[in-house]
Amino acid sequence: NQMFSRLYRNSFSALMRKSADVSTVSTDTVKFGEFLRSLPVPSSLHVFRMEPLRGFGLMVVESKLVFSLVDTFFGGKGTSEYKVTGRDFSAIEIRMTKSVILTALQDFEKAWKQVHPITTSYVRSEVNPQFAAIVPPTDVVLVILFDIEMEGVSGSITVCLPYAAIEPILPKLKAQFQSEQMEIDQVWVRQLREELMQTEVELIVDLGATKITPRELLKMKVGSTLVLRNDVSDPLQMRIEGVPKFKVFPGVSRGNKAVQVTQILERQK
Repeated sequence: NQMFSRLYRNSFSALMRKSADVSTVSTDTVKFGEFLRSLPVPSSLHVFRMEPLRGFGLMVVESKLVFSLVDTFFGGKGTSEYKVTGRDFSAIEIRMTKSVILTALQDFEKAWKQVHPITTSYVRSEVNPQFAAIVPPTDVVLVILFDIEMEGVSGSITVCLPYAAIEPILPKLKAQFQSEQMEIDQVWVRQLREELMQTEVELIVDLGATKITPRELLKMKVGSTLVLRNDVSDPLQMRIEGVPKFKVFPGVSRGNKAVQVTQILERQK
C-alpha cells in the first residue's frame, strides 16, 4: 500500500500536471455485497485482471473526484459544486477517468513486483455497482481506500480484491507489510532525530554550592560574602536541562564569558 501510494503520487501529479498527494486511509475485509451497497450511483467502477491471480479486481473512483479531475485538467480549480446524482458521466469524464485508472494499474504492477509479480489488464468500466459483480455477494473481499488531495481537490480511489485471489500469497503480503512498517518506523526515527537536532536546550554552569542557616540568610545584605565548598581551582559542573553532563573551567573567548569542557560525565544509571 505504501509503495503504491508513493508511486501513484508521482504518476498522478505528472498526469494532472499539478502536485498531488496520495495516502493510504484504510484496509478492511468485508463481504462483497456490503461493499457494493456502500457505493453511490453513479460510481466510476473499473474491472481489471491481475494475472496470474484468479478472478478480477475492482477500482472505484469517487464521483466528486471524477468531476473535479476533468475541471482541473482543463484549467479549472476543481472546487465547483457538481450534482452527482441523476446523470451519467460524460464521454470526456469517462476517458479522463480511464487514464487515471490505467496509470494506477501500471503503478499497481510495480508495487506488487516486490511481493508477487503480476500483469494487470483493463477489462471494462461500469457506473452501476450491480453490473460490477466480480464475485458473489457473500464472498469476502479486501478493500483498500486511498485518499487523493490536489490543490483544494480531494477524493478517494478504492481498490477491491477478492480474498480468494490473494489468499495463496498472504504470507508474502504479510512479510511485505512488516517490511513497510519497519521502513516507516525508520523514517519516523530519522525525522524525530532531525527535529531533536534543532531543539534548543538550556545549559547551566554551577559556580558552586554551600549551606547556611536561616539566621545567616536573614543577615545577608549587599556586599555579603559566601564561601563555597569547591576550591577556586576545581572545575565547575555544567547541567543540560538539569542533568549534570560536563566538567568545565570558566574563561573568556572573544570578549565573551565562556567555559572550556574538560570532562564528560558518565550518565548515572
